[in-house]
Amino acid sequence: MARREKALRTALLTIVTLGLVAGATAVDAAVCLRPGDEMAVNTRVMQSEMMVAALACDQAASYNAMVRKFQPELTAGGTALKRIFRNAYGAGSEHHLGRYVTVLANDAAQRSATEKGRFCTITAGIFDRVMGMDGVAFRAFVAGPEFAGRHGLSECGAREAAER
Repeated sequence: MARREKALRTALLTIVTLGLVAGATAVDAAVCLRPGDEMAVNTRVMQSEMMVAALACDQAASYNAMVRKFQPELTAGGTALKRIFRNAYGAGSEHHLGRYVTVLANDAAQRSATEKGRFCTITAGIFDRVMGMDGVAFRAFVAGPEFAGRHGLSECGAREAAER
């Protein structure tokens, strides 16, 4: 196993362990999504899923190629996600965002551990598909059914309306 891949595996195990120790939950109650925010969280769901695939399924080369190709889209999603958490938490936003990203990675890691063959087959197919896309098609794919709604966050005002 290459040194870099071993380091990536160690990092993933650390993330999963820290998430379990911290007792992070899948939904961050203080964060709500405004119009346009869902693309950022869907992008992070997708990126976390594919990062786990890079490590658990020996797909690091595919992950790295995807990150290089879609760096502008991933960076824009990350910037928007930081803004969403900053609006919810102010100075404490980095901690809460880190917890949230850990939860996403833990979810993917758990699925990769319990359904490895299926998980690896699906993610290999996703890598193949996205590498044939341009940025516009990539954003549409991320907004599609494979990742939409898996973020665990609700729209602003939705919780208040449900509580009434």
